[in-house]
Amino acid sequence: MTQPASIEQFVKQASQLQGNHKTLYVNQSDYTSEETIVTDEDTAGGVNMQVIRVLASADSQAVYWEEPFYDSGELEQVNVELESLQSFTRNIISLPEMEETKTQFGIKSDSIQEEKDPS
Repeated sequence: MTQPASIEQFVKQASQLQGNHKTLYVNQSDYTSEETIVTDEDTAGGVNMQVIRVLASADSQAVYWEEPFYDSGELEQVNVELESLQSFTRNIISLPEMEETKTQFGIKSDSIQEEKDPS
């Protein structure tokens, strides 16, 4: 399954997963860039960028998507899209738990890594 580039693609791919044990893992945390970002007076002291990470699984299949966001409006849009996945049990997890869950399903990269390190 290809890596979804948007929340809409994620929801479409997740809704096609077949299985008895459907789970939607969700993580929201601060984004810490590996590179130093030079700030200016407009961004210094502002709101930290956060990342929403979602992994939908059904038995041994999974699809993963993540996206940075700055304001609650963007997060609300993601939540509206995820409402259509009502057949999935939601599980809010920490970032280390998300990384472990990705590893269990063989997911090695994410959309942010692909933007930084195109192959």
